[in-house]
Amino acid sequence: MARLSLLIRCQACGHEFDTGIRMDRRNFARATFASNYHTCPRCGRRGTYHKEDFRVQEEGSPNSPGAGRGEQ
Repeated sequence: MARLSLLIRCQACGHEFDTGIRMDRRNFARATFASNYHTCPRCGRRGTYHKEDFRVQEEGSPNSPGAGRGEQ
């Protein structure tokens, strides 16, 4: 099963960034993600995010975090 990268868009500056959370689709579908805190690497604002705020992206896709840079 493909691994997903979870991304979030900063509520303050709009910058989308990788949260560092990885999981498969089944676990993402079952997860609740109530009140997750993430700090934007661009503006430094710490925000509270819920499941509907996350954007999922399959690892290894051309737009995934680290694609083309040899990161895993």
